[in-house]
Amino acid sequence: MTPRTLKARVEELISSITYEGFNYIRRGTFERHKLIIATMLCFRINIRKKIIIQKEVDSLIRKEVALEPGNQPESLKFIMESAWPAVKGLESSSKLFESLVSSMESEALQWRKWYMDEKAESVELPRAFKECSLFHRLLLLRAMRPDRLTGALV
Repeated sequence: MTPRTLKARVEELISSITYEGFNYIRRGTFERHKLIIATMLCFRINIRKKIIIQKEVDSLIRKEVALEPGNQPESLKFIMESAWPAVKGLESSSKLFESLVSSMESEALQWRKWYMDEKAESVELPRAFKECSLFHRLLLLRAMRPDRLTGALV
């Protein structure tokens, strides 16, 4: 076997074993736990492929919150007061969200529209974060709209 065909064969075996392992586990799992298992498996695969970063997955699971979030700007009062520390925590936990609050202040109407939408997980994000990945959308939902997180995972 050439190195190229060996690599392709190994990748195919990994894919097949992962799929069969998931199916085996799925059969003996309660319906309410299947989404959790599928999500964990998906995150683990994407971490190994270096598509997402372990630190950001940890941030999603633990919901990073700022201990000293500061005052919420008047233009962003539409965000629940209890979600504000999570927004500030998200800003410090990921490089992509370093300018989240300033973006929210400059595009307050678009953020308000997104935040108030019944299905925020499927609505387009405001301009500055329009191109962010699906995983980063999960981080935003976890911080601002945790009620829509399950809908986004399905």
